[in-house]
Amino acid sequence: MLEQLRARADVNRPGPDGLTPLMLAAGRGEFHLSQLLLTAGASVHAIEPRMGATALHKAVQAGNPDVVALLLDHGAFVDQQTPILGNTPLMDAVLHKQQAVVERLLQRGARMTIVSHWGQTALDMARADGLAGIIRCLEAQQQANADAVARLKLVAAVKAGDSREVERLLAANYPVDEQVPMIGSVDDNYTPLGIAAREGHVDIARLLLNAGADPRRLIGLMGGMALHDATYFGHATIVRLLTQKTVRPDAPAAGLQVQGAYNGYSALHDAVWHGYLDVAQALVEAGAYLDQKSHTGLTPQGLALLYGYDELAAFLAEAERK
Repeated sequence: MLEQLRARADVNRPGPDGLTPLMLAAGRGEFHLSQLLLTAGASVHAIEPRMGATALHKAVQAGNPDVVALLLDHGAFVDQQTPILGNTPLMDAVLHKQQAVVERLLQRGARMTIVSHWGQTALDMARADGLAGIIRCLEAQQQANADAVARLKLVAAVKAGDSREVERLLAANYPVDEQVPMIGSVDDNYTPLGIAAREGHVDIARLLLNAGADPRRLIGLMGGMALHDATYFGHATIVRLLTQKTVRPDAPAAGLQVQGAYNGYSALHDAVWHGYLDVAQALVEAGAYLDQKSHTGLTPQGLALLYGYDELAAFLAEAERK
């Protein structure tokens, strides 16, 4: 293998069975060989053509938690589901009775709420197979997740729209930027400010910003900012609040020009996407770029024309002329 790599062989070339060298090495629990292949440029994101498994799925079946950690360190998706079965690596670790790997995946943030195409979670699978040790492990993590969320008092107050409780907690120097852990809930990775922006709690958003909440913090599964949630859900007043509150007076509003990794949409694209004229106006007033293109090659005006939002398209056309 080393000689082939030195001869610059294609490290990602699959064999007749569709398995790449990294899948084979990981599937045999070979740490050093996997490390060598990764150093040579092997892709952790390649999938085999029959079931859609990755090297990480193969590694958990082999039961070597060190190989699992190695692949995760190189960017493997901890919760990637196979297209045929819908299995995550955690599910495969349960099915192959690899408790040490189950523990390692949970330590690395694997979600327990995901459901396979058979309609089962990893815990459902463990219970169906009577795997006592793995059941205890998963149930302990489930309880730890619930306890972690219960400790987030400011998040709970913001979700409830309880401005008095928010004010009380902030006065007591409660952490203003606490973040919900990634456990498979709708609030995953959200900060209190992100939730206030999403839910349209204007007064609470103002309280949080005045207390020093950071609008640059990445929130949610999309890795956006509070501005993106306020835009997506049509809260123009909060959009204006966020675009006025900058880290430096001469700096652009946090997230104003950022384009999403999934579709290339900017905040202005999002406003147009959902037909929010008032939000689009607030973003343009704040200096949003009018010529940014999405992954499908559309500017915000082009998106407005695509969806037949004539008033929005006219507004953006006029903004471009100014």
